[in-house]
Amino acid sequence: MPETTPLIYLDNAATSFPKAPTVAPAMVEFLTHRAVNPERSGFDLSLEAGRMVDQVRNRLDRLFNNPAADPDRSIFTANATDALNLAIQGICRPGDHVVATVLEHNSVLRPLFMLRKAGVITFDLVACDAGGRLDPQAIESAIKPSTRLVIMTHASNVCGTVQPAAEVGALCRRRGVLFLLDSAQTAGLIPVDMAAMQTDLVAFTGHKSLLGPTGTGGLVVGPEVDIRSTRWGGTGVRSAQQDHPEKFPWRLEAGTLNTVGIAGLAAALDWIEAGTGGSILDHERGLAGKFIGGCSQLDGVVVHGGGISGPDILGPENLPVISVTVKGRSPEEIGLFLDSDWNIAVRTGLHCAPLAHEALGTSPEGSVRFSFGPFNTDRDVDTAIEALDHLTK
Repeated sequence: MPETTPLIYLDNAATSFPKAPTVAPAMVEFLTHRAVNPERSGFDLSLEAGRMVDQVRNRLDRLFNNPAADPDRSIFTANATDALNLAIQGICRPGDHVVATVLEHNSVLRPLFMLRKAGVITFDLVACDAGGRLDPQAIESAIKPSTRLVIMTHASNVCGTVQPAAEVGALCRRRGVLFLLDSAQTAGLIPVDMAAMQTDLVAFTGHKSLLGPTGTGGLVVGPEVDIRSTRWGGTGVRSAQQDHPEKFPWRLEAGTLNTVGIAGLAAALDWIEAGTGGSILDHERGLAGKFIGGCSQLDGVVVHGGGISGPDILGPENLPVISVTVKGRSPEEIGLFLDSDWNIAVRTGLHCAPLAHEALGTSPEGSVRFSFGPFNTDRDVDTAIEALDHLTK
């Protein structure tokens, strides 16, 4: 392909790109005119910055329909990884048992392995089927008397399968176990309703389907969740007190927030809420379905995961995240070919979810992941299929 060929970005499951068009101007405006420390001082600009942060907390409280109805329980973090660490380490106590799944990202797996290595917890990982789907009954069967927490990804970052969060939430509530949902792949694209799903905690990131900047994310904490502070420092309140404040949000936040990023996230929410939300999912599903249909016509190209019910059809329980392998070619070789010859950006390898690849039969090399965003076009899909066709021939 000519060097002037525009980039075709198909790695939106890693981070959305480009961002919502409202994001960069909002961040520049805030950084230029209002980027002071929020509510750390009594002057007008500080109070104004604090109001902006509080407004975004309120919007997140509504977005995730937290039954606590308390915006102060929408905690800002650097990303979903940060939020998951905050939740896992703040919830788990010595002797606790945790249930998670083989589909989890290393953002869940590594904290669990580290806590087990330190002798703090034990855990079990529930298997999925060949299509990447989890059985709620298998999760319930893994619960023990010492189980404090169940953790589940809302959708696989490898093959896009959306998991039965409401069923898992109901069984956790029935068994008296806390339920932590990782919504890194779903927040902003499909509803994440804490009340309907009976979810106690939701970790989210701002830089994927919420179309906001990197360095933004959070943990939404439901009512009556006993979660400890895991970091301590300045909060701007009760400075003479030696102990870290117990009141939310300060209980789980310390230090100056990423207010510039939060301003960008607010602008992304504006864009999504301006009537585009439903059409984004339909658009991305359409592109993914077309891509699957094209792959089905290519010799040696295998699409991995569930939710696929036929050519040109993306199942209703699948996000537009498609992993493929090509017979006789390594994922790294395919990714290099797409990048250097076609200017197509994809993700290759294990996608920070090694056990998911074991379950899907793509270990140890992994797969090539094509993930579509709101700004991709039919032409992008046609070019990707054409490139794979050249590769197979």
